[in-house]
Amino acid sequence: MTDKEIISEFNNLVARKVKEYGLKEDADKIKSDPFFIGEKAKDSRLDFNITTDIGFIHSDLIFTTGLLFTLKPHINNPLKETVFLKGKEYSTYRQNMYDSFYSMYASVCFEKLYNFWDRIGDKIANEFPEKFPNPKRVMFANVIDNLKDDFESDENFEWIIDFRNSDFKDFNNKRKLVVHYEQIETKYKEAILDNTGDMKKIEEIFLEKSTLPEFFKKHIELTNEGIVKTYGFIKNMT
Repeated sequence: MTDKEIISEFNNLVARKVKEYGLKEDADKIKSDPFFIGEKAKDSRLDFNITTDIGFIHSDLIFTTGLLFTLKPHINNPLKETVFLKGKEYSTYRQNMYDSFYSMYASVCFEKLYNFWDRIGDKIANEFPEKFPNPKRVMFANVIDNLKDDFESDENFEWIIDFRNSDFKDFNNKRKLVVHYEQIETKYKEAILDNTGDMKKIEEIFLEKSTLPEFFKKHIELTNEGIVKTYGFIKNMT
């Protein structure tokens, strides 16, 4: 096979996993709606670029999560890679290639997911230039916090407020640890080696690591809902 054919087969493999695990872009119709892409926005060109970004980032997140599901069966399982010393079982961690890729792309998923909500914040802020005159200081959380008192009665914005204070907050705390303090590979390698003789603890650590694809699948579903709610909120403004 040529390099190009190998890349095509790789893409087909991940696409099958995307379909198998139901990683859907349910909000596609809204993303192509003339209103959503900036037809009546106060800064239509900026809004068009933001919405284009949202579409690309959303697709990237779905593909990369599909890649995690593809790699998951092949990552190191410390429950199955053990040694016995003086009658006691100990886990090991001799990282394989698939595990390394898995950790790498899990980090990418954290970045893409944050990037997605950052652009949603940009999109909402674009409707309120008087409140957000400096685009460089716009972030999803501070946009919602600045608008919540004015629009908490809007059912679409109410969903966004609830999400900002729950699932987004939980995800962002995890992301900050990965981006600013400790890579995913380092985190799990240290955790496994520190608890090598405690198989119950090793099971908990591996469960957390091996369910990262499901974590991002849940958040893909939330991004779809977030697009719907953002669309409804902005449309109610006009």
